[in-house]
Amino acid sequence: MKKLILVLGGSTFIGKELLQDLSQNESYEVHYINRGKNYWNNSVNQITNVYYTYGNRDDTNDFTTLIRYLSKKLNVGVNGRCWEAVIDFSAFYSKQVKSVYAALRGVCNLYIFISTDSIYDVCKIKQIPITEDQDSRKELQESQKKRESYGHNKLKCEEFLQNYVVEGSFRYVILRLPDVIGPFDDSGRFFALVKWLKQNDKHPIQVDQAVQSEQISFVFSTDVVNCIKYFIKYIPQQNQIYNVCFDETISYIELAQVILNKISDKQLNIKHVVEASKFYPSVDCGIISNKKIKELGIQFTPLMVALEKTIDFFVKEAHNYEAENKAALEKLNRKLNA
Repeated sequence: MKKLILVLGGSTFIGKELLQDLSQNESYEVHYINRGKNYWNNSVNQITNVYYTYGNRDDTNDFTTLIRYLSKKLNVGVNGRCWEAVIDFSAFYSKQVKSVYAALRGVCNLYIFISTDSIYDVCKIKQIPITEDQDSRKELQESQKKRESYGHNKLKCEEFLQNYVVEGSFRYVILRLPDVIGPFDDSGRFFALVKWLKQNDKHPIQVDQAVQSEQISFVFSTDVVNCIKYFIKYIPQQNQIYNVCFDETISYIELAQVILNKISDKQLNIKHVVEASKFYPSVDCGIISNKKIKELGIQFTPLMVALEKTIDFFVKEAHNYEAENKAALEKLNRKLNA
């Protein structure tokens, strides 16, 4: 009997790539739940051998009921049948993780929570690169919690798992991702940066002179997918947390230069300003360490190889997607007018 896999979210980018990959494994029966939002001409619907269920997480009780309904439909809990793994891309609040836990405890072998390095922006950081154990909260004013709401709320999700998941209910792995690059990136930031550099002669890239050589952590979408597949295959004996990123880092100027070299032979036009308007990094904490996850033998794509694949997509293919083009242009205009 095929092993059951459930993806929460997954309509675009990493989730779509994961569904595409898992759909080709005959050992798995893959289901996914999301709101059905349309990204990249709804290309997720073109994936075969996966099963879609509409679901909205705004009402957490309804979402718990939905997962229980799907589980019952698939005979989960009968004769030892269970979810082999549940991968959660779309939980941003602890109540959403709690609702999944209520539905899955005792009927799921592994829960993979996709988190972020933004959690380190609300933690006490003692050394760079940041290791996974530097996740103790620092005291924040309410205004700071609001400003760092994404990292604050993602950390609350992690804290729920660490404090309330009881032994025997399911094993979990938390993956903390920095800024992600790759084809079909739905954040619009890389696409907007490419558009900015296409008109770099008129609109110089803005850089804070004081931090112009500051290094940035990134990760390639395909590497995230490979990490997820690794943990599905090798479910850990203990709950684990891992940073997931390239071995290499890069500065914003270096990134812009790499992109510009692919689209033009002109020299990079830079404007040094205070509090520059830029797309990367999305965090203030600094670069993260991937030493722990590399101890598992997992290898990461070279940064320049991943950048080339990402740039090629946004230069050669992304213009075919009207909605994403419009969104990236609007994002760029907001930066230019900031």
